[in-house]
Amino acid sequence: MSLHAPSAAALVATLALVAPASAQQAPSASQAAAALVGQGVAARPADDAACPRVVTLKGAESFPRGAAGANRATLGALARDCADLGAETLVKVAVTGDGVRATTAGPSWFNAPLTIAVLDDGGQPVASRRAKVKVQLPRGATSGPFAYVVEDLSLPPAKDYAGWSVVVGFEMSQAELQRAAKVVTAGR
Repeated sequence: MSLHAPSAAALVATLALVAPASAQQAPSASQAAAALVGQGVAARPADDAACPRVVTLKGAESFPRGAAGANRATLGALARDCADLGAETLVKVAVTGDGVRATTAGPSWFNAPLTIAVLDDGGQPVASRRAKVKVQLPRGATSGPFAYVVEDLSLPPAKDYAGWSVVVGFEMSQAELQRAAKVVTAGR
């Protein structure tokens, strides 16, 4: 398992390359997607059957869930790319988002528990990763972007992955993965 968590500064630099010089606002979804491409994950069309679609689990977009916390992370843009190796298909998933902390006192980072699960066309989990995403904020700042990439999710070979989904969310339980499988398969 190879994990790569680019720094927020690298993401901001990438966003600066795709943002108009006059833009002083938060990055748009297209800018965030361009940043993901800059991190090595191609932005495939949602209907590309050679790679499972990627979705956020409703209710798991933010950490911590429910009660407010001193540190918060919210998912933003998602992208995925696939490499068909014949005997298996490797999936790379990239996530961007925003991190917020209540004060500039204390550490400039915090961990957020992220789950990435691949569901086959019958809604069965095929591969998953649980990771503590390090949300690194600029020193002295209370908010900033983060990016995270999971590489080498191994999938069995398939004719196509049109009915498959990569589900992403914070603090996802096994019961939520089962709920996601029902929602994903019912939505087809």
